[in-house]
Amino acid sequence: MSLPIIETPRLILRPLRGGDEPDFLALASDWDVARMTSDIPHPLLPMHAKAWLQPNGSDVRFAIELHGRMIGSTGYFRRRSGAAELGFWLGREHWGLGFATEASAAAVRHGFGTDGHMAFSSAHFVDNRASGRVLAKLGFEEVGRSRMWCAARGTEVEALGLWLTRERAEAVLGPIAETTPAPERSGGGRISRWLYQARKALRDPARP
Repeated sequence: MSLPIIETPRLILRPLRGGDEPDFLALASDWDVARMTSDIPHPLLPMHAKAWLQPNGSDVRFAIELHGRMIGSTGYFRRRSGAAELGFWLGREHWGLGFATEASAAAVRHGFGTDGHMAFSSAHFVDNRASGRVLAKLGFEEVGRSRMWCAARGTEVEALGLWLTRERAEAVLGPIAETTPAPERSGGGRISRWLYQARKALRDPARP
């Protein structure tokens, strides 16, 4: 599946690629990052990183890029119900700065406006209050509790399930336009970083 490059005020969302392996290993090998995800093992080995970064069917998974470096990931997969399941994570040094909300809002907009999903589901472990706050800011509402597998912990963990309709998303995030994205082209990552830096310089010419 070809994914677009999406620019937000501070970030770039782009397809994952093999060259992200060093950044992925450095960020996701942190126990406090891995234990809050369902599918990142701990300890994290290079073979796990290679597998995680590979395209997976129709999943929509973006690298979150800041100043040319991967700092996390956001995206979704289509559930049998037809809803899209949102997931995201960030490296520890980038917590608390609003990046997860900014990136995941862009992913949700893409899912509704481009892929035509009518609803999103998501979940977070009960001890992951930070992700709960991010999902609340996106408009998600709690619908129940269940137990969810955590690869890093090697066991099922109690989790909160959440739901987001398009109507609710537009009430919280604003209107979502229907769009048809241009596919990523060869060299897209380099071009996107160049455009990002150029636009930042135009907006803030005094910044070094």
